Amino acid sequence: MSSPDISPAGSSNVGSVTAVTPAIRMTDATKVYRLFGSLHDQVLDSLGVSRLLFWGNRKTYQEFHALRGVTLNVDKGERVGIIGRNGAGKTTLLKLITGNFAPTSGTIEVNGTVQALMQTGLGFHPEFSGYENIRSALHYNGLVGSEFENALANVADFVELEDFLHQPMKTYSAGMVARVQFAAATAIKPDILIVDEILGAGDAYFSSKSAHRMDKLASSGCTLLLVSHSMQQVLQFCDRAVWLEGGSIVLESESLHVVKAYEEFTQKLERENERLHRTAVSHTSEKRKARRLPSLLDGRGGEEFERKQWLRERLLEEVLGRGNTKSAGSEGQASIVSMGGVSRWDGGERGLKIANVRVIDEQEREVLGTKTSSPLDIEIEIVSEQGGEYPCYFVVVLFTDDGRCLSRHCSDKVTLVMNAGEHFSQRLHYPKLLLGNGTYAFSAAIYKTLDLKKLGEAQFYDLLSRSFQFRVTGPYADDLSIFYHPAEWKRPRKVLDAC
Repeated sequence: MSSPDISPAGSSNVGSVTAVTPAIRMTDATKVYRLFGSLHDQVLDSLGVSRLLFWGNRKTYQEFHALRGVTLNVDKGERVGIIGRNGAGKTTLLKLITGNFAPTSGTIEVNGTVQALMQTGLGFHPEFSGYENIRSALHYNGLVGSEFENALANVADFVELEDFLHQPMKTYSAGMVARVQFAAATAIKPDILIVDEILGAGDAYFSSKSAHRMDKLASSGCTLLLVSHSMQQVLQFCDRAVWLEGGSIVLESESLHVVKAYEEFTQKLERENERLHRTAVSHTSEKRKARRLPSLLDGRGGEEFERKQWLRERLLEEVLGRGNTKSAGSEGQASIVSMGGVSRWDGGERGLKIANVRVIDEQEREVLGTKTSSPLDIEIEIVSEQGGEYPCYFVVVLFTDDGRCLSRHCSDKVTLVMNAGEHFSQRLHYPKLLLGNGTYAFSAAIYKTLDLKKLGEAQFYDLLSRSFQFRVTGPYADDLSIFYHPAEWKRPRKVLDAC
């Protein structure tokens, strides 16, 4: 096992050519924790006493690999999202980068000042007032003189806590603490900003303010590492995403590609676990005892642990193995398939499948995009897997390129009587597409049951998540408007009467 190494900030030169130094370079980093059966064993091991006792040759702990040989490079100014399920190793990865932990093996090089928002209230003293804590945080980050005073005023204005800033922070709610910590951390411009779920704290108004502040900071050239369970935040702020599973990187690519694969994997895993749970509850009481959560220390539930590990590996292979899929059905049209190919969710009702999806202009031509205010159709072609009568709803959901949901279009219920292998098409028609400049992704689905007031109870035949896209060219190249809403200007009637 190689010795751990955390290199200081700096640049490297090779001969007369200056090498481009990334903000973060992590090479084959591994972090192993020791899990002890009791506090007694942990104390003896930390003091080195256990090695002197007669059972010293017997291991009193299990090793847990939080990270396994992770190699990751982040360029200066890059915005990278870190996603994964709880326990995947995301926070451990960030703590290695910030220097809170040392890797068990491998090397980590960080070039630049680091500001980390990883836990609400961390580093703030509960007995001190908000102002005192803000002053302390700004001084710690090296601000003095007018720079300090400007930053202090900026933070006070951003948090909008008024007189509460003079009260001890132990009297603050979690949302108020989040405001103060976030504002103090982002009042300066670090070389590297690390954010771990902190944007989820606080109310909707503050979350919106924080998102705007984050967007300005990230676009200013600051290197950003964002850990979030919100896929919309990852798509909004990050150019690239890294998916961690079981302490290893399973996928690293453009954000939309990774998000689609991750959403498909978690959906498949959830449905498989639900199915297995329904099967499990019918077993005897003795069988249920054997299905207790596995313990890493006493070996109980080892068979269950191995089964879940096998399930995760199988689903990962299914999702990642189709990463370059370029069609919805047997042929399809690759021209409108979005980054990462088609993401088809499992668990649908048998009978109908989406065979093809097309974007069509008013001349009946398949197109990659259109202009604002032009007509546009989205055609969904389905095929029957077997003969029968099928109640059916067609659904298209539009998204911006940063993951925000724009519009959901649901058809009326259609009852189809189809033979096996028979095809049927339905179109969503926009008489005038009122979207602005940009690329838009969309999902296409066919549902068996659909109540918009109870979406959690809906049953689908087939669902292709954010799998297609088209480009819209607005009337003005520099116009950032997403939507052009129909409206007209009118003079108030009292003005007309006065004239």
